[in-house]
Amino acid sequence: MSALERIVADETVQYLEDASGVTGRLLTIRPALDERLRFFAASAHLPAAALDLGGVGRMAGPACVAPAAAVALWDAHRRGDLARRARLQEAIWPLNALFVRHGAAPLVKLALDEAGYPCGDPVRPQRPAPESVRGELRAVLAGIAEALDA
Repeated sequence: MSALERIVADETVQYLEDASGVTGRLLTIRPALDERLRFFAASAHLPAAALDLGGVGRMAGPACVAPAAAVALWDAHRRGDLARRARLQEAIWPLNALFVRHGAAPLVKLALDEAGYPCGDPVRPQRPAPESVRGELRAVLAGIAEALDA
């Protein structure tokens, strides 16, 4: 019995979190889920796609760095405002790309530092994001802020 089959068979499990980093994997997981199980996309780089596949939410570093955008995307999805959802998804994409290039912990820590909450370097063996990324992060967050105001 596979791990997924064991999870589905466990009556106490109500949700599944996919953290594979491959949004398309949800197409494999979804048919195996019992009707009672719902899923969160933890590392989906395209949260709108995960929501379209039936996801009930997203847990990911970019959502921690830009929570207002994550909530606005969710709200636009629930309202059926696909144009706003698409604009937000497009604005969030560069942040996802930063996370892919530099890793979750380094980017979250850099973003916290940028927001005035210095919390030190990530735990080894991870390395801090290069200081040169700070300007890129600022520009990406400014783009997200613009999309939120539009």
